[in-house]
Amino acid sequence: MRVIASVVVTLSLLAGCVGTGGGLGSVSKTNQLAPGMGAADVRAVLGEPSQTQFVSNKWVWKYSLHEPWKGFVPYYLVFGRESQKLEEWFADEAEYMRQQRLWLQAMPPTQKHEIDVRVRP
Repeated sequence: MRVIASVVVTLSLLAGCVGTGGGLGSVSKTNQLAPGMGAADVRAVLGEPSQTQFVSNKWVWKYSLHEPWKGFVPYYLVFGRESQKLEEWFADEAEYMRQQRLWLQAMPPTQKHEIDVRVRP
């Protein structure tokens, strides 16, 4: 019974992930970005960033964007401090991998169950 419940929960979660392909927090929205866009235009596409900071005279916004079959990946958008125009954006794969390792450490391994498979005449 637990196995069936686990399968149902897993399939529900996967269905939810697949269904978010074009939502506000979707990486597909980055296709609408273009260098030179203003901050208001970027907000209209991606919504509010989860973090903002100034780094080396640049304004950096952080988003966690959903990639199908992968999950949420940190994306950084870099604006000119004075111009407030979008200069570049990129996924931080190293940060994503660190997050995945932390999740694996925090989640205990599942118990192994032996299944009694007998051939019946």
